[in-house]
Amino acid sequence: MRGFATSIRAVSLGLILLCATPTDGRAQSDSRFGPHGDVSLDCSACHTSQGWRPIKPQTEFDHDEDSSFRLDGQHKQAVCASCHLKLRFDEPKVSKLGCGTCHVDVHLGNLSDNCVSCHNTYSFADVPGVRLHMQTNFPLTGAHMQISCETCHSTDLGGAFTSLNIDCFSCHEREYVSARPVDHVASGFSTICQNCHDTLAWTHGVAFDHVIVSGGFELIGAHTRIRCASCHNPPNMDLIFFPSDQFDCIACHQNDFQREHGGGGFPTTCLDCHSVLFWEGAVFDHSAVARGFALLGAHESLDCNKCHFEPGMELIFTPVNQDDCLACHESDYSREHTGTGFPTTCLTCHNIFDWQNATFTDHDSQFFPIFSGPHQGKWDGCETCHAVPGDFRVHTCLNCHEHDRQRMDDKHKEEPGYAYDSNLCLQCHPNGRTD
Repeated sequence: MRGFATSIRAVSLGLILLCATPTDGRAQSDSRFGPHGDVSLDCSACHTSQGWRPIKPQTEFDHDEDSSFRLDGQHKQAVCASCHLKLRFDEPKVSKLGCGTCHVDVHLGNLSDNCVSCHNTYSFADVPGVRLHMQTNFPLTGAHMQISCETCHSTDLGGAFTSLNIDCFSCHEREYVSARPVDHVASGFSTICQNCHDTLAWTHGVAFDHVIVSGGFELIGAHTRIRCASCHNPPNMDLIFFPSDQFDCIACHQNDFQREHGGGGFPTTCLDCHSVLFWEGAVFDHSAVARGFALLGAHESLDCNKCHFEPGMELIFTPVNQDDCLACHESDYSREHTGTGFPTTCLTCHNIFDWQNATFTDHDSQFFPIFSGPHQGKWDGCETCHAVPGDFRVHTCLNCHEHDRQRMDDKHKEEPGYAYDSNLCLQCHPNGRTD
């Protein structure tokens, strides 16, 4: 670029010769016949009558204004003869964009012929390489922004920058071949590196489509967090387990199944109870596993070992169906109702949520009307009439009617066999009515 710099002093000799030449009848200002070529320039613009050299400190010729080529950057420092060979000021004929007139294209035509789109007049090396590279078919990202041009353009001496193969494998074959702990060659991994890697680092955020590579096994839930070596033998990544499909948990978790459920008769379709997120906190359809026995009410919050022997989960009790309470609660029945004649259909009085708050809705038809007739709403609980806890054969009417003894005696004085005794009341009043 120094060829366009100007130094007016460098042309003094030519101007001196031109002005010293006899005019031979031609105007001295007509310099077309002088050494500077076909230009209209008066000698006195640069020279003095005292001598051709030195030229004037301040010439009357302004290259920026009087020519079509403005001098800036390194062009200001170049001598005139660098561009005007033999001091012919009419040559070269060049525009601001015609850099190739003076400068050899070191890029060998591989890049734009518009030099100023990349370079400036101050330094060839002052180039915004990253920004310019973004305009190519290989934008620089990640670690590629930190390396020198020569790292990739190793044979492009002098800045030729011929087009390169932009496939990662073309530059990183060595990394592919030497990759560990996963041997990419032995595992048959794709050479399209960006399928798994990004440009930040080889080991950063490695992700690939496990479904495609494994023939359909998707990494979801807890599987996304485990190491490859949990299921594969490095370096060849041979399988340790051989699941038939995405839902064949038992193929990999046989030991877990045996440890937790061996002999328990549990199905090996693990996802019936467990999720792919974690083994703990299993939720399963007890009704399906237990042949119809659903975990309802208070049963839902019980620990498994209340009804099953662990670890095999064999049954402690063997109810025949969902409503066979006595099979499990025989000791509870015996403690509360032995000898009372109460039915063993526990749900007649109790509910599945709370044993204590029993409600015997069939009391009216089987024993004595307390939900209808004159006694409706006259009692607070079983103990109102059954004063002996747990023995419902014993009942009393006198808890409520004791204060009416005189009236009862007067009313029944004509009744044979009358006595103020609860056990005798029901003989005449089996429905609790006086009529």
